[in-house]
Amino acid sequence: MGTLESNETDKALRGKMQAERLDRPDWFYKIYNENGEFVSSTSMSKGSKHTLRANRISDMARQLGLSTSQQFIDLVNCTLSREAALKIIQTNRPPGTHRNR
Repeated sequence: MGTLESNETDKALRGKMQAERLDRPDWFYKIYNENGEFVSSTSMSKGSKHTLRANRISDMARQLGLSTSQQFIDLVNCTLSREAALKIIQTNRPPGTHRNR
């Protein structure tokens, strides 16, 4: 499995996924669907650019509700669209089953 850079991950979450980024001890990202309904969230350490390794990528994929780490890598690398990612997330986490808000 590959690695991801935090700045590119932040860019994909805020840009492509249209996530709301909250300033907490870590960056906290909340993702909403096309109807404005909360569907998922994840977090990432703040600070200077750093490399996300396999364990962190796996954690973020799981937190978002993606099926595999590779799907998260594809999301950041722009080979998985927002629509496809939302479909996976909403299939894995039907409405009303969210842990994080």
